[in-house]
Amino acid sequence: MIGAKNVKGGLVLVSLGLLAGLAMSLYAFEPIVRPPASFEHYDDLPRRLLRLAHIAAVALPLMNVVLGGWIDRIALTRPGKTLASLLLLLGGALVPAALGLQAAWAPARSLHLAGPPVVAFCAGVVLVTVGALRTDFRETLS
Repeated sequence: MIGAKNVKGGLVLVSLGLLAGLAMSLYAFEPIVRPPASFEHYDDLPRRLLRLAHIAAVALPLMNVVLGGWIDRIALTRPGKTLASLLLLLGGALVPAALGLQAAWAPARSLHLAGPPVVAFCAGVVLVTVGALRTDFRETLS
């Protein structure tokens, strides 16, 4: 089953994203620990990028879990399903990592490191969508 990798990988990534959120809570509003200088001000770009990375680290893996359960049922070729699965997993892991790197390292911001994994993830969603549109779910769900 191709989609099982997305379900399992997505659950692992969600767990990591939640743990990252717990770490971020140590300095969120009433800091328990002092944040690094670049994360000191709530509205500064590095801190906003880090919050976006945390959101992506939960939302994109959850989409892997949801879509992973459907990948094997939709009307795509096996290579199409494999590609969709890979793009979703790579995007789910690399988008938060790239955003985190952009938050922590100023030169990474001008490189737009998160762009390619975002495009990859979106391409994976589009592939699943194409397969779903071609699927007669009356047969798939019975």
